[in-house]
Amino acid sequence: MKKRVFIAINLPDKTKNNLEEIQKKTENSFSYFSGFCPVTWTRKNNLHITLLFLGNIETEDLLYIFEKLEAITKNTEPFEINLNSITYSPDNNPRMVWVNGEKNNELKVFQESMEKELFNRGSKEFNVHITLGRIKQWQFRKIPKEEIPEIEQVNLTFKVNSIEVMESELKRGGAMYTTLKSFPLEL
Repeated sequence: MKKRVFIAINLPDKTKNNLEEIQKKTENSFSYFSGFCPVTWTRKNNLHITLLFLGNIETEDLLYIFEKLEAITKNTEPFEINLNSITYSPDNNPRMVWVNGEKNNELKVFQESMEKELFNRGSKEFNVHITLGRIKQWQFRKIPKEEIPEIEQVNLTFKVNSIEVMESELKRGGAMYTTLKSFPLEL
């Protein structure tokens, strides 16, 4: 049996609450200018940072992933992430509303270890981001550029104390995420 799996950092409730407030303010700004909001917002409980999308994994292969992550996390101490901007991404043809984080050396080292241990390959440049929402292109194009609201900026810092292996089940009402296993950062 296969599971759709990714490795992630779950956000603290306080950070999720702050991001949910920004979603509401941005939705109200769109509604004020255009009468509708062309963004489907990520549910608060689904807000996370994806570190690595693994795809459809056989259930028995999860044990290998768990073993490797346990070894990596035992050699990683908790670290902080600073979320410092919110953008329509990509710039030239927005499809998402992203919260961007500062580059982080501890996360980079963890990311490289994970890529090497799980796939025996080097990692590509990793950009810390959270998907706040997905833009409905056909609606977004109806809004004149001058009426597209500026997004409130953010300066949120939180401590990462664990890494999670998550399952993503695609449902009619959107993705449902379940933590399969959590790995505390222990060094």
